[in-house]
Amino acid sequence: MNISPKFYYLWILLIAMSSLQLVNGQSISISSSETTHNFVFNDDNQKLKVESNGKVEIGNDEKSISSISAGGYLKIEKTTFGNSRSIVIKNDGSGLSYEYKEGGRKKPFEPDGKVWLAEILPELMNTTSLGAEERVEKIYASSGAKAVLGLVDQLKGDYLKSIYLGLLMKKNLNPAEISSCIDKTISQIDSDHYQLEVYKRVNPGYFKDLNQLNKAVGALDSDHFKTELLMPIFKTNVMDGKGEESIRLIKMVDSDHFKTEIAKSISFSSLSDQEMKFMVNELVPTIDSDHFKNELLKTAVDSGNMNENRVLIILDGIESIDSDHFKAELLLYLCRKHGSEKVKTKIRETAKNQIDSSHFLGEVMKCAA
Repeated sequence: MNISPKFYYLWILLIAMSSLQLVNGQSISISSSETTHNFVFNDDNQKLKVESNGKVEIGNDEKSISSISAGGYLKIEKTTFGNSRSIVIKNDGSGLSYEYKEGGRKKPFEPDGKVWLAEILPELMNTTSLGAEERVEKIYASSGAKAVLGLVDQLKGDYLKSIYLGLLMKKNLNPAEISSCIDKTISQIDSDHYQLEVYKRVNPGYFKDLNQLNKAVGALDSDHFKTELLMPIFKTNVMDGKGEESIRLIKMVDSDHFKTEIAKSISFSSLSDQEMKFMVNELVPTIDSDHFKNELLKTAVDSGNMNENRVLIILDGIESIDSDHFKAELLLYLCRKHGSEKVKTKIRETAKNQIDSSHFLGEVMKCAA
């Protein structure tokens, strides 16, 4: 038996997670076997448990169950301030059967159980991803992106909000609607991970609007997730001709490692001499580690469509390096790869002014002789 598409997003998205902590004392946990799936939501006031087996279909009114595959079932239990209700819906081969309980005692399904099921299913759809695709499709078709964005406000949990916003992003939205989606993501989702899940649905070409990209990056706290957002965009041609703007975006990252990883994805060959100078003078000094400074400058040398003038620009980056070891390493690298007479003269001058160690100075002077 297979789980229905209405349940698919919930189980697959969280199948590897035993517990996902949310804010304000809330938590969601999930477990799954081949055919049975369990979902538990807790906060200070209530506990909601959902277990399903087989294919479960929700009615069009979103207040009833239209079908369950043979042998399958749906169990819902909710406890609020110590008061519990539960319902078990099964298909034993001859249709759906209902078992309804209040406080652990069986009661007829109609009318109270039917009324409670009609109440609880909409709540499930705002707490889990149950029916998310169909719901977004219906609301978008009838009322547009603004209505879907309004629905996001009533959803519980960053993961669920990211699912709805991600589904909306798949639509043929205009720039203003995409901007509204980004604003909603920032205002409604605290988790960097789930914010990024939404941004992944945005066509990189949209981020030619650097105001939107700056807004998205600025809302992320983690350098890791900033890197996950920026690197795929930088690897396209979206940032071509925007070298200085790219470098300003990279400066929003604090970590030397991540800053360097993003910078290395720049298309250095497309940078103008002025943009290359801007990188050397404005970005490289913001990197604390001499190792990562060297790594970035070497990458620029290898892929930066180098000529004599551009090599001389890279040489200016030596000034921001503290270690004689790394100064010598970069000077030797340039000397061996682009050692014109003019470059060697500049290398000798730089070495004499910048390197204190006689050992490293001697190695550089020998190469540049």
